[in-house]
Amino acid sequence: MRNAKSPEPLEKYLKEVTNHLVGLPENEAMEIIAELRSHVLDRVSDDLNHVGIERALELLGNPREVARLNMTVHVATRAVDKNSPLVIIHTIARLARLSFKGLIILMTSLVGYSFAASWLLAALAKPFVPDRVGLWSLADPTGDLSLSLGRKDATVAGQDILGFWIIPIGLAVGLCAAYITYRFDRWSIRQMAKQRAHSGSPNI
Repeated sequence: MRNAKSPEPLEKYLKEVTNHLVGLPENEAMEIIAELRSHVLDRVSDDLNHVGIERALELLGNPREVARLNMTVHVATRAVDKNSPLVIIHTIARLARLSFKGLIILMTSLVGYSFAASWLLAALAKPFVPDRVGLWSLADPTGDLSLSLGRKDATVAGQDILGFWIIPIGLAVGLCAAYITYRFDRWSIRQMAKQRAHSGSPNI
């Protein structure tokens, strides 16, 4: 709802921000807009002329970027106290769509979880296909050796380095890697929640 004390330039700016708050529930978007309005009015104090308002809006920044940062902080803040891995992963995926930093975090997480899954799957599959699954030492055409984790084609010669030890080792490595990645995700979310959603104002 428009504040009767808000000058026209401020309301026009807030409307542009609102247009970029795509995907947020209406009540959450209204909270962000109310916070922004209060921040600008506090900054200009009793000087509500257009020049003072426009100067404050210039300091605030581009409406699209203000909306993006507010959404990033808002999404991260809502997940700070959550422990569910599914909620954490969903939050990281949302943050990846909002910022480049979020995208980097998502890519790092995918690498971590993929590494964990490879070891866990190898450990779980070993009892069922012991001759085809393991940590393999393979010779390439140049004579060099390479390591391969997982399923090996029956036509490829290779030595299973760990044998059935891959079961306890794979479970331990996989679970540790998954836990470390999970903790990295939670730390990243907390760091993004600490960003200032607009200059000189408290976190949203």
